[in-house]
Parts: sequence; C-alpha cells; structure tokens
Amino acid sequence: MLALAGLILWGSFAWGPRPLAPSPAQVTAGYGVRNAVAAVVLGARLWDTLLEVLVFAVAMAGVRFGLSPLPRAGKPTPLPESHLLARMGDVLFAPVAVFSLYLALSGHLGPGGGFPAGAILGSGLLLLALAMGMEPLSRRLHEGTLERLEYGTVAALLGAGVGMGLAGRWGPGWFVAVNLAIALEVAIGAWVVLHRFAAHRGEL
Repeated sequence: MLALAGLILWGSFAWGPRPLAPSPAQVTAGYGVRNAVAAVVLGARLWDTLLEVLVFAVAMAGVRFGLSPLPRAGKPTPLPESHLLARMGDVLFAPVAVFSLYLALSGHLGPGGGFPAGAILGSGLLLLALAMGMEPLSRRLHEGTLERLEYGTVAALLGAGVGMGLAGRWGPGWFVAVNLAIALEVAIGAWVVLHRFAAHRGEL
C-alpha cells in the first residue's frame, strides 16, 4: 500500500522527469492521414482495434452456434405489411449502402471509418429484412458464402496487421483497406445476429 501511495504521489506532483508528448497533428502526420482518430485507432492502437474485431467475430460465432440447438420459430408471417415499407426498402437501401461505403473510404480524412460504416450497412440490411422478410433476404444474400467471407475477413485483418507491424509502413491506402474490411465484418456480424434471433423468435 505504501509503495502504491508513493507512486501516486510521485506522478501527481511530477517529481520525476516528464518527456514532452508529441502534438496530435505530429502523430497524425506520421501515419500519412488527416484524421487523428483514425491515426490512433488504426495506428497507435492497431492491435487493440484488431482484437476488438476478433472479439466481435467470436461473439457472432457464439450467437450462430449457441442458438443452433434451439428450436426454430414456426412459419413466418408474410412480409411486408404494407407496400410503402416494401418501396422504402427498394429506394433507400442503395443510398444507405453508398453512404456506408463513403464512410469507410474517407475514414482516414474525417469522421467515419469501418465500425460506423458497417453499422450503417447492417441497418440497411435490417430495412431490407423488414421490407421483404428475413428468410427471402437470407436466400438472396447466400448466407453460407457470407459466413466464409466473415472468417476470411478476420484472418486477412490479422494477417495485414502483422505484416504492417513488421514492415513499419503506413499510409492512406492501408487505412482505407482496413476500414473496408472492418466495415464488411461488422455488417456481416449485424446480419448474423439479426437473422439468428429472428429465426428462433419469429419474423420482425
């Protein structure tokens, strides 16, 4: 306890040498991007971000395999309930997908990045599920292919992180590629959760 109290006092009163921290602008410029948040998330704390993606993928696998022994819901209620909802799905999904792509591509320049881009694309899939029904959308998305793509994306992200960490090279192209991969992983994960819960609880 005394040692801990001593360390707290030492840090509180700045008795020891305190090196000057670089400015956020210097750190950001060192990674070749303009968004300080992207420089921190995909540069300074790259491994933390990649492990967050891995934890997300493990959670998706838990949902997928944890719910598989449970009985599925009965025959789903036909959807959509109105022609307006179906029309909204047809009209709005394309702008939602384009905006999601824009956020992933421009995350190194300003607010955005892979996580919000994937969440927005997942919301677009939710809109389509409300418009046409969960199971018809699942057949159109070829869910088996999506699952393999999800695991491949996680492996590619971890491999790219190791490669870039060993090479010590950064730049806008790296940030764009990682943001796109993270967006894809988050969007697929959102769909997995949505579909699995709906399959066992009934349609939306």
